[in-house]
Amino acid sequence: MNVEKKDLRGSEARAALKKANEAYTTCISKDFLNKFLSGANVRVEEFCVNERQEMERLDNQIYGKLPF
Repeated sequence: MNVEKKDLRGSEARAALKKANEAYTTCISKDFLNKFLSGANVRVEEFCVNERQEMERLDNQIYGKLPF
């Protein structure tokens, strides 16, 4: 299992990914967790779809496809 590492510390791509991660985390905290913790039958995949897709796009751009 050999994953190619890219040195992108301090890059614009890393900054964008960090911002996307924060947006997703904030969205999940606001929209999903309250409903989940109150016992609602919800699935995390149904929340913050746009934020997750952007985060995954940037992650794939930086790290590429992972072998699992």
